[in-house]
Amino acid sequence: MGSSPPPPPPPQIAQLLSQFPVIPKPDPDGPIPPQTPIPVAAPPPLMLALTPELCDALHRELAPSPDDDAFFARCLRQSQLHLEALAAQLRPNSSAAAAPSLPLPPPLPPLPPRQELQLPRDSGAGGSDPSATKKRARPAAEMVRVANLTPADHLHYRALVRRARLTFEALRVAYQRQEPSAGARNRVDLRASSRMLSAGHWLHREVRIVGDIPGVLVGDAFYYRAELCVVGLHTAPQAGIGYIPASLVNEGHPVATSIVSSGGYLDDEDTGDVLVYTGSGGRQRNRLDHHADQTLERGNLALHNSYLYGVEVRVIRGHVCDQSPNPNRKVYVYDGLYRVVSSTFGPGKSGHDVCKFKLARLPGQEELGSKSWHTAKQLNDAMDARIRPPRYISLDLSKGAEVLRVPVCNKLDDDRSPLLFEYTVRPEFPVPPAHGPVRRQRGCHCASGCGSKCRCERKNTGGLAYNEDGTLVMGRPVVYECGALCGCPMTCVNRVTQRGMKHRLEVFRSNETGWGVRALDLIPPGAFVCEYGGDVVIMDDHSGNALMEDRSIIDPKRFPERWKEWGDGSAVDPSIRGPQFTEFAGPGYLLDVSQKRNVACYISHSCTPNVFLQFVVRGNEDERYPHLMVFAMETIPPMRELSIDYGIDGYLSAS
Repeated sequence: MGSSPPPPPPPQIAQLLSQFPVIPKPDPDGPIPPQTPIPVAAPPPLMLALTPELCDALHRELAPSPDDDAFFARCLRQSQLHLEALAAQLRPNSSAAAAPSLPLPPPLPPLPPRQELQLPRDSGAGGSDPSATKKRARPAAEMVRVANLTPADHLHYRALVRRARLTFEALRVAYQRQEPSAGARNRVDLRASSRMLSAGHWLHREVRIVGDIPGVLVGDAFYYRAELCVVGLHTAPQAGIGYIPASLVNEGHPVATSIVSSGGYLDDEDTGDVLVYTGSGGRQRNRLDHHADQTLERGNLALHNSYLYGVEVRVIRGHVCDQSPNPNRKVYVYDGLYRVVSSTFGPGKSGHDVCKFKLARLPGQEELGSKSWHTAKQLNDAMDARIRPPRYISLDLSKGAEVLRVPVCNKLDDDRSPLLFEYTVRPEFPVPPAHGPVRRQRGCHCASGCGSKCRCERKNTGGLAYNEDGTLVMGRPVVYECGALCGCPMTCVNRVTQRGMKHRLEVFRSNETGWGVRALDLIPPGAFVCEYGGDVVIMDDHSGNALMEDRSIIDPKRFPERWKEWGDGSAVDPSIRGPQFTEFAGPGYLLDVSQKRNVACYISHSCTPNVFLQFVVRGNEDERYPHLMVFAMETIPPMRELSIDYGIDGYLSAS
């Protein structure tokens, strides 16, 4: 069936068009017509009533062409969007028409074409100049988009974001361990972010970035809104709409750059790629319904201006998470860039007037972060029901040896090599010889549980090794846990790594890394992930080269001391400077994973890793044979690949 012809223009438009002669389009191959002046009669004065039909007709007339200049097409589109808003107001059943006391603001001039700037390498560090750490950097008035970043630039900014998050977490945990002052709420997250702000360690305070924040990936998860502000993803620790004030915008109008959507309003609707977001105000704390009308000001006005200007908005979704240390039990996931496609005002479900904004996700981005969480949940449910999903070659690589199943997924080819190795949860260390100096640790005799007086805990210089939730307090040359000869139970807070994996992992086939490991659960920062397993080899000077060439070897001494980065907030708050650790000789062995290995051996290499290696000695074990334990360096969302720094560029894991 053919398409129906376009509707005729309204009488007013037809009357206007009749005043102008119609000039036929010249034949490009024909002779050039003589350039004679064309008489144009002046149109008579005509007052046209502003109707929805007229707005629709003008909307069609302003449709941009694919051949138009990009900036000109953008201006046409802005005019169309404003006509849509006017038409919505003029329709009889429009909710906007029902509230004439709050008209939309006058049309804004189109934004000039923004120059896409590459941020200077030192612009996001914040606090890099010690002489300026006592001053708060005033944000610049110019908005920029970050573009033309090289792979090295991406790694640089990712490292900046990781450093900022490490500092925030170190301060938060340190303040949490302090006694709160009388009558004060111990909002350690706000204290940590405020301290970083005053010291100049918030990222990108010198510029106002529209669009993606360099170094922040779609799907990144955060436990606190204050942490969103630290990395530059959001600008308001409490408000749901982050915006640039009118005083800092050349055009003199506030513009929104980010929103946090937690589904806290009755009128909110969310289908993933399309989000209906209710503006702020008119609601009491912890209530879904409105008790008063919202107003088109502050964040609401800024988000409406983003609609008129066509400025993309960063969307962060808040999800309920029982494992979150946040008192609100929330985790915040960055879901990428959205465009505000409509802005309306009128009665909501509660009867009061509300501002409603419809946002559509821009194409060409990574998979929706929240969708990855849903995918991981479906996989976990299938594993629990012993249902093998498509392209999974094993439901449990460990064959029951691990506390949790380790599935294996290959959606690329027919490689099944992980199934050919013998799985070992942990290495079997040799029995110390009867002769020679061997430094062994004595166990404790704590019958019920360990504390500050525990003999094993006292070996950990600077206090307890683990927090109450089992996360690592700070990185150390070696962590001393209670062991087999200790009197404390397995539930002891100082036996974290002995209780096995607490977060689900899977081995998967990847185009980039061969075989890799990704999380199926949300892994909090500082949490124990897994242990490296394989055959322990004592290597001398004569057999070393041959062993490295013929076998798959993991050398513990090659891992950089990334543990120094975990729990250190002294660069911002010198009062929480970590203790001076005694020198640790390190492992006296290599790990051969040619025949035996476990899930850790498939973790890929990265110079901006999200996990790190920590040596652990238990009870009376020989210090020459510490366990190689993997801990999370940041919040790792489901379906995110694990990466560790093996210490050599181009070094490949045992995959």
